Amino acid sequence: MSVLLRACALAAAAALLSGCAGEARKPTPDAAPAMSGVPPGAVPATPQAPPAMPAPVPAPLPPAAAGPVNEAPAVAPDARQAFADLMARRGLDRGRVLSVLGEARFSPTVARLVLPPSSPSVRSWPRYRARFVETRRIREGMDFWEDHAGTLAQAERQYGVPASVIVAIIGVETFYGRITGNFRILDALSTLAFDYPAQARSDRSDFFREELAQFLLLCDETGMDPLAVRGSYAGAIGLPQFMPGSIRRFAADGDGDGRIDLLNSPDDAIMSVASFLLRHGWQAGQPVFLPVRLPPDPAALVDGGLRPTLDWPRLAAAGARPARGADEAAWRDWPLAVIDLLDGATGRTEYRVAAPNFFAITEYNRSYFYAASVADLADELQRRRE
Repeated sequence: MSVLLRACALAAAAALLSGCAGEARKPTPDAAPAMSGVPPGAVPATPQAPPAMPAPVPAPLPPAAAGPVNEAPAVAPDARQAFADLMARRGLDRGRVLSVLGEARFSPTVARLVLPPSSPSVRSWPRYRARFVETRRIREGMDFWEDHAGTLAQAERQYGVPASVIVAIIGVETFYGRITGNFRILDALSTLAFDYPAQARSDRSDFFREELAQFLLLCDETGMDPLAVRGSYAGAIGLPQFMPGSIRRFAADGDGDGRIDLLNSPDDAIMSVASFLLRHGWQAGQPVFLPVRLPPDPAALVDGGLRPTLDWPRLAAAGARPARGADEAAWRDWPLAVIDLLDGATGRTEYRVAAPNFFAITEYNRSYFYAASVADLADELQRRRE
């Protein structure tokens, strides 16, 4: 699996990883899903979530020392000392934290994979979509749905998220658990926390230091060995590729065994994906896209952001019309957006009208391509299921 993982990771290295949900960012249209980190957010609203252990927002740490990505940088000792001091204030034993950090190894592969590619490929929505809405992923998605139909039905009832969407996200993220990552999480997060490469477009070491903190807190709460847990090069874990902070805030016990195991329990993964989407704005009973005919040139209606900023009266005034048989009254009061899906190879762009649930999916991965692929795969799975 490690060979396949490295191949997928290297192919996906063109995009920076998903950021935290609170950051105001433009979407990355071709962000790589299988290796992406799920952003953290607010405290869960479900009794199935892990025990709440609120922690204060960490004080800023000294800047991480950056160096060549092919050799371990000389990290200032005070950065790790300050991090251990912070973790002591958050309830962990300072000496234990320093001991664990002493076992962390710099990963030049991780440092390289967060860099933008030296020769970016042409963005292509049809090519991106074809990676995920394809025969094998659909077939294995149907098998996954059949095997876990009871838990998926429970997730629909409890969270209002369709089974098809949950299955599609797990399929896009890790091919139903086939590719969950073979990087040691401690190495990945410590590399990005303390040795974030200076060549990167922006310094995200603060984000990864907080995720390293969340990982150590998670291990302390659950008894996991911080030296043994493996996942993506960004530090994401399990079938749904949750970052440690998201596990603590959103993960749910789907199999009722009293613990959460996103690596080995598909039922836990299913309920956790549904929990995440609900907490990030999923609206039960609403679609992802609307059946709307747009005017001939809708480019001016696209703002490229990660929040819906239009409404139906404004779209109708610009020339949008419901598709045959659609009832515009159903979405008259919803916040909406027009999204663009570019095929750079041909210069053609596909435009769609996105409902709020589209943007709930972009909280999972801040990419129009990603969210649209999840929606299209979910539609195909639902069609086959019916």
